[in-house]
Amino acid sequence: MAGVIGTELSHGPVLNRVSMAIDAAVDGQGIALARTTLAATDLISGRLLRPFTEELRLSKTYWIICPNATASLPKIVTFRDCLVAEAAYDVRQLKKLSARPKG
Repeated sequence: MAGVIGTELSHGPVLNRVSMAIDAAVDGQGIALARTTLAATDLISGRLLRPFTEELRLSKTYWIICPNATASLPKIVTFRDCLVAEAAYDVRQLKKLSARPKG
């Protein structure tokens, strides 16, 4: 999809957790495939870079769930609002990264 040709695609380590793959990439052990949301902190901080601009849109998403009876409790509302605010901040920071000129 990224149009990379003539590259040696030797088989490397197989990691059964995305967090392990991200950590390995941060440590310079190769490239990781991961959801942007899971790698956002490392991308924003500059520990990781996206080598390609292509993105795979996924139909899966994350949901915040709780019993309907507790959804309005202040501690649940505060926690939900905090998670949504953190995600929105990451999205804004990632958009700034993608808007920077390359080179």
